[in-house]
Amino acid sequence: MTSLDRPHGTTFATVKGLAITTTLLTAGQLGAWSASMPGLYALSEKQKGPRLAAKQFAHTYRVAARTGFPAEVISTIIFGGLAYLSYTDARRGAWKLWAGAASAIFAVIPWTAVAMETTTSKLLWVSEVADSATTLPSSGIGVKVDSASPPGARTPGGSSKPQSSMAAAGGMLGVAPSSKHGAITPIEEFEPFEDAMIAPEEYEQLKVRKLLQKFTTLNTVRTIATLGAGALALSAVFVEA
Repeated sequence: MTSLDRPHGTTFATVKGLAITTTLLTAGQLGAWSASMPGLYALSEKQKGPRLAAKQFAHTYRVAARTGFPAEVISTIIFGGLAYLSYTDARRGAWKLWAGAASAIFAVIPWTAVAMETTTSKLLWVSEVADSATTLPSSGIGVKVDSASPPGARTPGGSSKPQSSMAAAGGMLGVAPSSKHGAITPIEEFEPFEDAMIAPEEYEQLKVRKLLQKFTTLNTVRTIATLGAGALALSAVFVEA
C-alpha cells in the first residue's frame, strides 16, 4: 500500500479529527467526573447522605457508560488504522505515535472492566438500597440492611441474584462471612481499637466515602491514559504535516 491508496485528503483529515476530538472529549468528561467527586464526599457525610451520594454517582455512571465505551472503541480502531497506514507509507515517522495513541485508549477498556469493576459495582449496589432500609450490626462482618435489593440488582461481582438470595446474604450492605466479597468491607477496617464500636450509620458514611475516593483514584488513571492518547495523536498529526 502506498500513499496513493490513502482515502481522499478531506475525508482522511475528517477521520483524524473525529478520533482526536472524541478522545479529548472523553478525557474531559472523565476529568470532570473526578473533579466533581469531592462534592459527593461531602454529601456522603450527611445524614442519609451515603445512599444519596451513591445514587448521584450511579446517575453519572450510566450517562458516562453510554458514551465512553463506544468512543474508546471507535478511537482505538481509527488510531490503529492510522498507525498501519502511516507505517506502510513512505513517511513512517508518525506510526509509532498513532500506535501509542491506539494502545493508550485501548488500555482504558480493560482497566475499566477489571480494575474498576468491583468499586463501581459496590457503589451501584448501595445506590439501590431503599431509602427506608435501616442498617444493622453484623457480628463484626460489616453492616446489614433489613431489606434486600431489587430483583436483578448487580452484585459486586457484576452478576444478578434473585431477591431471596441477596436477602440471605444480608441485604445490600452485608453478606455472609463465607462470601468472597464480604460486606461492603469488614467493619474492623474503621475500628482503631479492638473494643471500639462503630455505629452502622457512621460505617455507611465512612465506607461510601472510601469507595468514592478509590473510584476517583482509578478514574484519574483512566483520564490520564485517555488524555495521553489524545496528545500522542495530536503529535502524530504535527509529525505528518
